[in-house]
Amino acid sequence: MTDDSDANDQPDWAAYQNLTPTAQTCLLLVASYDGDAWRGLIAQAAQEGLEVSDRHARRSLADLESTGLVESTGPNKHRQTYSVTDDGREVLTGMRESLGRTLE
Repeated sequence: MTDDSDANDQPDWAAYQNLTPTAQTCLLLVASYDGDAWRGLIAQAAQEGLEVSDRHARRSLADLESTGLVESTGPNKHRQTYSVTDDGREVLTGMRESLGRTLE
């Protein structure tokens, strides 16, 4: 890929650049709970860190799920737990590498 590629030519790991700050935070929080993250916990933590509404944090989780970066499981939709997918791990790797380059 060349430097003058458009946004549609980005590698999958660069998808983090298109995530909102709330979605980025939710993805990081799901990863930090290693498959044990439930919707209310993630929404609460995102709210505290970003001062966003519960609805906005939950919407970000739904968006992450629809794009395939996280997946949910659980006995019912009120207590869904989330885990990061392989695509989500690739996005997290891209975030880490970008931060590393910035801090060098």
